[in-house]
Amino acid sequence: MRRRGSNALSVCLRFRESVACRQATIVGVVTTDVKVDVATRLRAAIARVDRLLAHQVVGSGLTRTQFSILGAVTRSGPQGLGDLAEREGINPTMLSRIVGKLETAGLLRRSTHPQDGRAVVVDVTDAGAEVYQQLQRERTGLIEDYLAELPPEQARRLVDALPVLENLADQLRQRQAGVRQPNGQ
Repeated sequence: MRRRGSNALSVCLRFRESVACRQATIVGVVTTDVKVDVATRLRAAIARVDRLLAHQVVGSGLTRTQFSILGAVTRSGPQGLGDLAEREGINPTMLSRIVGKLETAGLLRRSTHPQDGRAVVVDVTDAGAEVYQQLQRERTGLIEDYLAELPPEQARRLVDALPVLENLADQLRQRQAGVRQPNGQ
């Protein structure tokens, strides 16, 4: 017989052997406090990892936002400023300033839209693509080094968690996109 809340309990127990988690196991119900504790710890852990990886970007002279914009253009190819602003969730005026700084650094270039002379298209330069790829290699290397130092069981558990984390990222992205679209469409 399956106990109510057993999935959340197993997550709770895997992430933290706290008194609250052990008490929830005895009762067979995950309390709101335990769910909030797990969600808070997960958010904090993801934020810490993100900040630590971001130090690689800051060392390059790029801000996190500049790196994000450079990455979006590198991955998706040439695009209009309006589309890029919407996709990245940045005010168009702010985006124009960011693109200007990246253009001055020789990482992006602006050109006139081929069908609409009033619109601007942004594309990555060869130097911009190289900077982005180098930063990605460095950040990936940090994770590879960490994984190599983990005991095999912990590394396996982390790998097993990847689909769940990827799904979380996808769902958060979809919710955010839904919020930005007019009338929830």
